[in-house]
Amino acid sequence: MEFAINGKKFELKFGMKFARELDKVFKVDYQGLQFGMGINMAFMSIQQNNPTVLTDVIKAAISHHDVVPNVKDIDEALEVYAEENDGFEQLFSDLTSALGKSPVAKSTIKKFREAAVVGNVEE
Repeated sequence: MEFAINGKKFELKFGMKFARELDKVFKVDYQGLQFGMGINMAFMSIQQNNPTVLTDVIKAAISHHDVVPNVKDIDEALEVYAEENDGFEQLFSDLTSALGKSPVAKSTIKKFREAAVVGNVEE
């Protein structure tokens, strides 16, 4: 998957570096211990079509490049994308698909989906 920023296409990778970068952004503090919840929290925000998570996810997914655009450039690229594509619906869908296929993220996504389904079952 690729995403254009400042006229340059960047390959998005959803590997270990991606997971580590998201864990820096999405942490849970439990009794003084911090746990990285990056993939879980990002996936949940993507499912809720939260546009602000897109910057964090894209920044993490391009972190493997030698030169990484800053948040301002990513935000501007997202605004261009939204204008050209009448919103983010396709991007949310593409990211959901890519995360579900990632060898690093797919088991986490599968467990998250299973927990969500069990939580929605009526008794």
